[in-house]
Amino acid sequence: MPKTVAIIPARYASTRLPGKLIKNEAKEYTGKYLIEHVYENVMNAKNIHEVIVSTDDERISEVVKQFGGCVKMTSTKHKSGTDRIAEVASNLDADFVVNIQGDEPDVKGSMIDDLVESMYTEKEAVVCTFANEIRSMEEFTDPNAVKVVIDKDNYAMYFSRATIPYIRDKNSNPEFSISEKTSDGYSTGNKTSFPFLKHLGIYMYRKDFLLRFSSLAIPEIEEVEKLEQLRVLSNGYKVKVVVTPHTCEGVDTPEDFERFLRKYRLEDQ
Repeated sequence: MPKTVAIIPARYASTRLPGKLIKNEAKEYTGKYLIEHVYENVMNAKNIHEVIVSTDDERISEVVKQFGGCVKMTSTKHKSGTDRIAEVASNLDADFVVNIQGDEPDVKGSMIDDLVESMYTEKEAVVCTFANEIRSMEEFTDPNAVKVVIDKDNYAMYFSRATIPYIRDKNSNPEFSISEKTSDGYSTGNKTSFPFLKHLGIYMYRKDFLLRFSSLAIPEIEEVEKLEQLRVLSNGYKVKVVVTPHTCEGVDTPEDFERFLRKYRLEDQ
């Protein structure tokens, strides 16, 4: 079986929530640091041979060592988490690399296994990633929720922060509208059969492609959308999209962190 390693890029600096991965409040209220939740969940994947945290910050490195995790120090000059995991991957004996952000505590080992199994059978794509169905108009119009359109074989056609695909006939054709949340779940009366999809930022790369990625030409559309995955498509490579029922609520803002604390507080475990 091919060897697959999961790498969790972790940085201390964050514009909206510095130090979130090792905030003491998480340890106090949930029993684990944010990065620890992610690490342990990824460790539950059956098809992962090794889990590594990659960071350029000694504070994060020390916390990971404290809870028994594997950590590798990287250069401080990397511009993205992808570059950071590529540095670590370059020294690994592996065929595939899974990239999971350190602020995704909802990630499940079973999700990672689904991604791995899909990529192992894949012949054309160099990258495999997740999406799930958009269930509210608020999410559909949120620029922080990246949308993806796929073809009949589940390869990505385009990623965008915009509302894609645009629903031109939403007023005259209710079939192409997005069902809204109700107090008891999702309304099914207005649910469309068309897959309006939100991208989840978990990736699996062929290692050889990952090591080439940073040298690929950066297209203007990547600069405009601020979406790295558009570099893959713009350079003529395929991205496979696995549609999953699982959702992941990342921790990006102070409000997200408070939600995380409420969701994972010790008395609910």
